[in-house]
Amino acid sequence: MAVKTFDEILVENVDHFLDVFGIAGIYSSGVLDREIKVIVRYISVAGQVAPVVRHRSPIVNIKVANSSTTGISAEEFEQGQVINMPPRKEADARDFQLARIIKQDAGMVTIEVH
Repeated sequence: MAVKTFDEILVENVDHFLDVFGIAGIYSSGVLDREIKVIVRYISVAGQVAPVVRHRSPIVNIKVANSSTTGISAEEFEQGQVINMPPRKEADARDFQLARIIKQDAGMVTIEVH
């Protein structure tokens, strides 16, 4: 029996994580739109913008499959591309712009969106 590498196991299990934790979204790459599953994570930004009393917008990170067919591959990522998704479960979908790749591995890409 052949031993699988860590990366092979990650890639095999991406769909399972997305089925359990993901929500539906539509990724607009500029060529064709495609439906993907997205895991949404919010990172609150503490503090205020001085000198007026107003809070900064929260940072939203998404995790998607590192795939050009079922997610967003790191190779096709471009800043400013759009993903339409709900900001949380059971909310209405809205457009977010892709800002930057936070981290990636063989199975998933974590992207900051605004």
